[in-house]
Formats: sequence, structure tokens, C-alpha cells
Amino acid sequence: MQKSTTNYFMNPSSSGWIDKYIFILGKSKANFPFNTEIDFYDNLRKNGFIYGFSVNTLIEIETVSVELTEEEIAKVNLLQAFFFVYFKHFPNSNYNECIIHLNLFYSKLNEQKRSLLPKLNFKSSESRKLELTLAKRIEKNKSVEKQNFDHIMTNALLFLDVLAYQKFIKTNQQLNNYPQLLEETLLQTCFFGLLTKTEKTKYDLLLIDMFEASTHYSKYFKNSKAALEQIDFSLFTDILEKFYILDLASLAVWSDLQLEFSEKEFLNNLCKELELDETFATTSFKNLKSFVEENESTINLFQYTHPVKQFYKQSSKLVKLLILRNKNRLSKELSQSKELMRLLGKSTFTELSKEEKNVVKEQLYDIFKTVPSLTIFLLPGGTLLLPLLIKFIPQLLPSAFDDNKIPKK
Repeated sequence: MQKSTTNYFMNPSSSGWIDKYIFILGKSKANFPFNTEIDFYDNLRKNGFIYGFSVNTLIEIETVSVELTEEEIAKVNLLQAFFFVYFKHFPNSNYNECIIHLNLFYSKLNEQKRSLLPKLNFKSSESRKLELTLAKRIEKNKSVEKQNFDHIMTNALLFLDVLAYQKFIKTNQQLNNYPQLLEETLLQTCFFGLLTKTEKTKYDLLLIDMFEASTHYSKYFKNSKAALEQIDFSLFTDILEKFYILDLASLAVWSDLQLEFSEKEFLNNLCKELELDETFATTSFKNLKSFVEENESTINLFQYTHPVKQFYKQSSKLVKLLILRNKNRLSKELSQSKELMRLLGKSTFTELSKEEKNVVKEQLYDIFKTVPSLTIFLLPGGTLLLPLLIKFIPQLLPSAFDDNKIPKK
């Protein structure tokens, strides 16, 4: 991973972030330090992008004191991966031409997947169109319950877009059914891997149920004997395709960082089908194990979480992010309300009375109306987030208002 020494801040959740990111790359003179495609893929795997749990960007970007969310890191990684593929084939081109080409790719892909792209304003710039598309591609699930399984797999399938884009370039924009065939192959392989496990976790059983209940993929998962021989792997000859299929299979059978006999046998058989040496199966699982062990404090890989606990954890991250990125506005509004500041201070060491809590709620609501991105607290159920807001207020850190504004020369 190459680190950018530039100290400009970029907010991938606000419009204009792609132009700002290109500006940062130009200022820092960052490049992609990969000698081969395998080096490139290995870095994406180490950063967690391949597994759907991005913990670092391919090229590290300084973000002052505000950390990027997992979804934002994944969004940046996807763009960085596209840049690598594009400039590998068109080394003398530029970023603007790359963005136009990516929009063309997604428009072609959208012809095969109707719900992929959002409705775009015809006046939108090319970079803004791409921002909206990438945002739709990075859809993080709020709960694993009552969700279609292919939404759960969304982030783990992001590299599929990169492979499809590579195919788009190599075949002179002829995608045919490649994205669908690769997706079906990946999901079938993962499903078969889950069925081979002798000890299935709650998450495993949930995923199996979702696979089998899927209306879109039912023909691949119902009444299946779970035999890899049913899948035509001959369609995928590129080494990155093979690595990707194998890595997602390892992800599917992973449960306790231990490889059971049945799981090892499944991965070895998969290597045979992919025409890879069996040593690749061991390497794939070791890479996954290493990633999980290094990042176990920040990710919960394929673990079943109680919905209430999950809601609190995700809400906590959201509130913290909103506060960090609206520090100046929020501080200004708070300073103008002495009574609110007194009560917030009091709440840190004693329980507020019912009347005092009502005062806090009313005055905070008035403040939220002046800070657009905090209007989430005004929605039904927003009061549940108030304790979290009070919890994080002492941790306010510096942040810019217009995160993606490009400095004038």
C-alpha cells in the first residue's frame, strides 16, 4: 500500500468526492505500486475488499482526524480498482476519460441488470453520475434478518464489477452474459461450500435458507446435490477469476478459523475444477485467517448478531460520524444555548429529571433543524439516538464544512 502525504480531507459520502480524490492523487503524485495483476489482487485481499470488509484503502489517503466508514473505504477501493484496470490498458489516457468510460460500462451493465443504476439527472456531470452509481453498489445491510441473501453478499461481490470491467475492455465492450454467469458461479460455489460444513452456525443456516428461498436463483439451489461438477468452471480462465472464486469459497466455509476435513476436501476439489494446484486452497484459507486475526477488533466476519445489539452498534457509528463531520456547526449552535450546555454537562455525571430531558430534547431538535445532515434525529424513532448523541458530544473533533471543495491554486 502506498501512502499519500497530502493532508487534504475527502468525504466519500458527499457529492464531488471523485473530483476531490483525483485532485488529491495529483497533489500527492500517488501511483499504483503493483508490478503484476496478482500484486494488485493481493493488496485488495489484504485490505479486505475481496472479502467484503474493507479496512483500508488501496492507496492510503490522509483524512485529518475523521476516519472513513467501512462503506466509504469500499467505495474508494472500488474506484481505485477501476483506475488500476483502466490505466493498465490505457496508460496514456487521463482520469476524465476513465470516468466517461466507467459510466459507459455501467450503462451496458445496466442493460442486463435493470435495477443497478439510480435515476440520473441528465445535467449531472460524469463524475457525479459515477458517484451515484458507486453509492448504489455499496449498500450495507442494516440487519441480516428478513433480507434477501444477494443483498448480504453485495460487498463481497464488488470485485465482480472489476472483473466485468476488465472483460468489457478486453472484448471491446462486449459483456454478453459474463457478469451473470460469474455471479451465478460464485453464489453456487458458496452455497455448495456451506452445505459441506458438518457444524453450521446460525449465520450459515440463515444464508442457506436465503439461498434456497431466493426467487431469482432458486433453480441453482433447490433440490441440489451440492456437486461442484454441476458448475461449468471452464468459462473462467483468468487467474484473478480463479483466485476470486476460491477466496469467496473459503469465506463461505470459514467459521472458527479451523479447516474441517470436509471443508478442506471441498476446497481441494474446487482447485481441481479451477485447474489450480491444491496448495492454493491452503493459501487461500491462510490469507483469510490472517486477515480476520489482524482485524478481529474491527470486523465481525459472518457472525450472527442480535438485531437490537446490531442496531445500537450501527447507530453508534452513524451518530459518531455525523457529529465528527458537523463539529463546527454543532459547536456553534450548542454555544448559543447555555441551558442546553449546562444540562449536557450535568448528564455526564448524574441522571437528568424528566423535565430536564424534555428541555434537552426540544433544544436539540431545534439545533438539528439547522444542520441538514442531522435531521435523522427528527425521524420517527430518532429519540432512540439521543443518548448516543450525548455520549459522543465530548469527543467532538475538528472537521471541515465543505469536505470535497478543491482548494484554489
